Amino acid sequence: MGFETALIAATVISTTGAFVAAGQTAAAAQGEANFRNYQIAEQNKQLEEDRKLVELQALEQENARRDRSRQIKAANEAFLAGSGVGESLSFNAIDEAADKALSSDIQNIRLSGQVSSARLADQIAVNRVEQQFQKTRASQIATQAYTGAVFQSASSGFRNYATADYYRTTPRR
Repeated sequence: MGFETALIAATVISTTGAFVAAGQTAAAAQGEANFRNYQIAEQNKQLEEDRKLVELQALEQENARRDRSRQIKAANEAFLAGSGVGESLSFNAIDEAADKALSSDIQNIRLSGQVSSARLADQIAVNRVEQQFQKTRASQIATQAYTGAVFQSASSGFRNYATADYYRTTPRR
């Protein structure tokens, strides 16, 4: 095998190695992105379940508060009926105040549930953006690896060509 053939073989081997390494880097980046996206998807499932649970808990709290209000109102009406008094202005005022308190409590329960649900929904949205970032990042790493392989291959080829040219044009002693 001649000197020039050896340099060509070295260039081919170097180029092959560079592209194999680039392929491994790209595959590793894609694997990492896939795993991270799997983790994010699982986290989003859990967050979505938590969000639904928060909404159910708020509804349960609202229903419990309504039940308590009905029980108190029924007890007050029973007391009023047992007292022998027909209409009572103070009872009507207490009844109106209880209705306002119920309405306020229900609004607060709903608001609290909505805020908690919105926080979880926001985290899900952030996670979806991160999934897109992971895909883009893997693609960028692969592009950088293959670009590096191209430049390394070109550099190796030019260097070996220059070496061959030097020995071809330099007189032997």
